[in-house]
Amino acid sequence: MTKEQFIKRIQLIQNFHSEQETLGVLIDKITDGYPIVTIGDYLITEMIDMIEENLGHKDILEWWLYEDVEKIIYNLDNTVFADVTKLEDLYDYLVNND
Repeated sequence: MTKEQFIKRIQLIQNFHSEQETLGVLIDKITDGYPIVTIGDYLITEMIDMIEENLGHKDILEWWLYEDVEKIIYNLDNTVFADVTKLEDLYDYLVNND
């Protein structure tokens, strides 16, 4: 997978989640509940799995996409190993650290 393909696919996932959140807000305005929009989640899960299998890593994309933390990977001694804040840097980390 090229860097451009990786970036495009992750951005599609991010855009999809943004659209889900927007739909949730709209549903919340017309109902009295707490909507959680899950339509299409299985497609996103499969896309993440395919990307991770292709690049030989597991669970890092879910961490990067869903955890509200600094996107920094540390060594065991708490020094910075990789700053993966940008998608380009995340891709470089994934292809260079298998």
